[in-house]
Amino acid sequence: MVGLCDGHGVYWTFGGVGFPFGRTDPNAPDSASLFVTMDSSVGGPGITVTGLIGLLLAWLLQRRHSLSPGRRKALIIAGVGFACVLVAVVLDGRAMFLLPPFGLSIAPWLDADWPTIFQMTSPIAAASFVMATVTMARRTADRSPDGLAHAAAVSRTWERVGRFATYVAMLAPLPYAVIRLCWSRGWAVGAPEPFVEWLLLTQPENVWIEPILAGMALTGVLLTSGLLCRWGRSFPSWIPGIGGRRVPLWLPLGMGGSAAMVVWSFGRGMLLGRLGVDFPGQVSATQAWGMPVGGWDYWGVDGLAWVLFPLWGISLGVALVGYYHRRRLLDADVLAPPILDPGGPASSVGGLRTGSLVGPLSAADDG
Repeated sequence: MVGLCDGHGVYWTFGGVGFPFGRTDPNAPDSASLFVTMDSSVGGPGITVTGLIGLLLAWLLQRRHSLSPGRRKALIIAGVGFACVLVAVVLDGRAMFLLPPFGLSIAPWLDADWPTIFQMTSPIAAASFVMATVTMARRTADRSPDGLAHAAAVSRTWERVGRFATYVAMLAPLPYAVIRLCWSRGWAVGAPEPFVEWLLLTQPENVWIEPILAGMALTGVLLTSGLLCRWGRSFPSWIPGIGGRRVPLWLPLGMGGSAAMVVWSFGRGMLLGRLGVDFPGQVSATQAWGMPVGGWDYWGVDGLAWVLFPLWGISLGVALVGYYHRRRLLDADVLAPPILDPGGPASSVGGLRTGSLVGPLSAADDG
């Protein structure tokens, strides 16, 4: 995929048609795309260079050779960092309507134009680089007793950080949901009362649209809580067919990672608007709402999404990393198989009592 984008970059560098950014992307301004003003003379070489970096990084990640600890760490940072840049820079507000779990309908894909489809390759590429980086990290991990102890300590640290990030990710959408629910009832929260009354008068469908938006946010809170609960590792027994079975690791990581990308990219556009960054051709706030909505009297016009959604996306991403390490600890995957029997006699690896590794975390997992 990186090679395909690289080939396109060379093609556009030399004047090829179909450049997916700038003037050829009519939806870019209202989606807060960072490439509104870019043309092929700049974007073509930029895509080419990015593709070459990606190809080099992919080659390094799949090479089967020993690495020094310093080079291994640098390669892990490079792989994850490259994926994050692809998401943070390329994606824009259209991701909300195209990527799961929010964009579950196929209708937006049927209407998507070429610039939008090209943009949606970035989350696939980012996920591929993350998976390749994780695979490389596990393949080159130090399996000596000291190395295993260090890996367990790192996973425990990420588990603690991820637990805190999970609580942040659960709290971040709540003000958004509250504001939306209040507006559906005509209560002036985050905006003057005349504005809320006028909104319901001119758009009466908001009586049920606002609760739906609030419900989506609250559903995100509920699903995020699963990262800390038992049902985040095993399907509840009342679910037909799969009740009691282990939750495959790819399911929460895939769906949660997609949600993190969506809310980050959507919130970034609102944040830029709040910071006064205007995109050429973008519909103004007055055009969008039918009246001026400037000033701090309208602090809740977007449900505080301008600050909460970027925070939500970042904290959810960190929470998923913590969940991954939590599963490794609970499944005793950090340590080597011969010393993984929690029910057997405790052994010591690098000063850690491996026999008691799983027990305390399993108890905490019930909470």
